Amino acid sequence: MKFNNIKKQSTRLATIYISMMVVFVLIMACSYKIPNKRINWHVSESIQQLKTEGIYPRSFFNTASSQLDNFTDAWMLNISISADNKHPLKSSLQVPHRVAQKQGEDNIDKIRNLELSLDKKNIKTTSSYSRYWHGYLGILRPLLIFFSYTEIRFMNMCALFMLFIVVNSLIKKKLGTKVMISFFISMMMVMFPIVTMSLQFSSMFYVTFISMIVVLLYHRKIEENKLAICLFFIIGSMTSFLDLLTAPLISLGIPLVTYILLIQNNEIKQNSRIAINNISSKYIADNIIEVIKNSIMWGLGYGMTWASKWVIASIVLKQNVITDALNQMLVRTSDPGGDTAFTVNSVIKATTSVMFTDFTLKIVIALLIIGIIAMILCRKHTNEIITITPILLIALMPFVWYIILKNHSQVHCWFTYRNLSITLYAVFAFISYSIDTKKITSALYLR
Repeated sequence: MKFNNIKKQSTRLATIYISMMVVFVLIMACSYKIPNKRINWHVSESIQQLKTEGIYPRSFFNTASSQLDNFTDAWMLNISISADNKHPLKSSLQVPHRVAQKQGEDNIDKIRNLELSLDKKNIKTTSSYSRYWHGYLGILRPLLIFFSYTEIRFMNMCALFMLFIVVNSLIKKKLGTKVMISFFISMMMVMFPIVTMSLQFSSMFYVTFISMIVVLLYHRKIEENKLAICLFFIIGSMTSFLDLLTAPLISLGIPLVTYILLIQNNEIKQNSRIAINNISSKYIADNIIEVIKNSIMWGLGYGMTWASKWVIASIVLKQNVITDALNQMLVRTSDPGGDTAFTVNSVIKATTSVMFTDFTLKIVIALLIIGIIAMILCRKHTNEIITITPILLIALMPFVWYIILKNHSQVHCWFTYRNLSITLYAVFAFISYSIDTKKITSALYLR
């Protein structure tokens, strides 16, 4: 029976994987088939907005955490106008972008390069970025037929805020106000409003929020039919398809914390208080297995999808994309030595210092003190708290990521720091879940 289940799950995962690769290739090829004419026109409309703001503008606060990435957004627009409509499959796998230059101008930035690239006379050469899928182009290029960058950014803000509201509402309904506040705080601490203003940052939050909605609405069916490994495999695959290595881990950590809390709630509701006295050892083991198993499946979905792009591109383009990708991986995980040292301490210090300014650190410390005091005075049954401790393992995930990808995480700490939202959510959710609201209510009522 166990062998049959493994065989069934393996077949299901293989079908999902092959289907997703086919869909991803088709999405990219179809988006590259769209004629460039109207796209070029709307991109040209967008130049002034980018020029006014500059490469790395800061909003709300003059801190690295509130910095937009117009550098990459301009580059994404450059890729959007560089498609070869006559060879959409090859072009979508090669992902060309224009390198422009005008007489007397050297070392121009990405925005100026984009502006010059609109005139083919200024194009000096083309380069490619074939090691990523660039799945966002499947959405961005169709939108650019009708809208400018400024208009797309506004729609992006509306869509992400709407999803954010939906997720918060569902968390409140399924897990209570305390956990909802934990999620809200974790998002605000990584400057969620800033995310909505940058296309580069947005992909991961779409994947995360939509995954959260699926988990919150269908967690019972997912658990009963043992679909969690498939779900997290799909989430990992979608992350690899859409993201440019911004903060991919949030699409694993935040939905996984939520899923563990939900299945914990299900178990508690199905058992009496007497039963809870005897379930800690079994349920803590089950929850640890869920964390490990689903993390592995997310990693497989992420890694296999990324590697598949290298293989498919190498075959179709007859170029060694695999070697280029592996070389870049070595760079991103290496310590170059010299004056710039990427150590475990330096990368953790760089990322945490972006998130925890003097102001935000005071807020987090105050909330932790209040939460811990409330947990000590009005905690739930000890066994119930023990069984949920595996979510604290999830809180450690960003630090493991930073240790592996030291180079990339430190160089780009002003956006890779957003992986730390997992740590905040897991810690605050653990504390808030451990607080017995009924005891607080009773104490207030007696007064």
